[in-house]
Amino acid sequence: MNPSIAFIGLGNMGYPIAKNLIEQGFTVSLYNRTPEKLRDLLTLGGHAAETPAAAVASAAVVMTMLSDDAAVTTIADQVLSALQPGTVFLSLSTIKAETAQALADQCRTRGVHYVAAPVMGRPPAAAARQLSILLSGDAGAQARVAPIVAAIGARCFDFGPEPGTAHTVKLMLNFMIFTIVEMLSEVMLMAEKAGIDKAALLDTMLNTVYGAPVFKNYGTLIVQESEVPNGFATALANKDLRLAQETAAALGAKLPLAELVRAHFEEMIAAGKGDKDVSGLITHLRK
Repeated sequence: MNPSIAFIGLGNMGYPIAKNLIEQGFTVSLYNRTPEKLRDLLTLGGHAAETPAAAVASAAVVMTMLSDDAAVTTIADQVLSALQPGTVFLSLSTIKAETAQALADQCRTRGVHYVAAPVMGRPPAAAARQLSILLSGDAGAQARVAPIVAAIGARCFDFGPEPGTAHTVKLMLNFMIFTIVEMLSEVMLMAEKAGIDKAALLDTMLNTVYGAPVFKNYGTLIVQESEVPNGFATALANKDLRLAQETAAALGAKLPLAELVRAHFEEMIAAGKGDKDVSGLITHLRK
C-alpha cells in the first residue's frame, strides 16, 4: 500500500511532481501559499489543506519543494509538532547541508526521519517522470519512500546516511550547470560574431566533445533565445551558487568560476531579469 503524502510547495517543479503522484494513485494532501495552483490538482483527486499543519496531520510522508533554506525552515517550524512519530520528512529543496542537519536533528527529537531528496532536472523532466533523485538519510526511511521516488523519477543515487550529503551534491551539480551556461553563452556569442551558424555549432558540439543532456537542453535554449516558461529562475540559480560557495568555503575549498558566473547573474537580477531562465545569460552578455 502506498504511503499517504503531504506535499508542500507547488512551484515550477513541485506542481508536476505532485501531479504525477496524484495520477499514480497516491493520496496527496496539498498546501501552497497561492491556493489557485491547487485547482487542477484537486480535479485530479488531490486534497486541499488550509495550513501546512493541516496538510501533514495524517501523512506518512511529508514532501517539501520550496525555494530556499528559510522557506524550508519556516515550514518545518509550522509542521513538526503535527507530525506523528515514524513520519518521513522528504526534502526535495536545494538547501545547505547545515540546514538539513539542523532539520534532521529537530525531526529526530520527535521520532521523525529526515531524508534528503533534491532532484536534478527541469520542469519538463519532472512532468515526464525523468528526474534524477539524490538521496541521503536513514536507510530504513529511504526504503519507505522508495515507491514515491520511483513514481517521480527515472533514477536515484544514494549518498549514504548523513542527511546533508545529497544537498551538497546537488549544489555541486548545479554549480557545474551554471558554468556550462556561462561557457555556452560565451561560445555562442563568439560564433555569432564570427558569422557561424549557432545551431550548426551546437549540433557539432553535441556530436563531438559534448553529448550530455545538459548541453543539449541548455544549448538549445541559448541558441533559440526565446522566453522559457517555468524555467530555472536566475534569482534561484544565484541563490544556489551562493550556497555552493558557502559550502565550499566551509570545507576549505574554492570555486573561482562561481565568482564570474554569480557576477553575471547578479547583473541580470539588477536589470530586472531575476525571474527569467538562466539561459537568458547570452542576451545579457550581448548587451
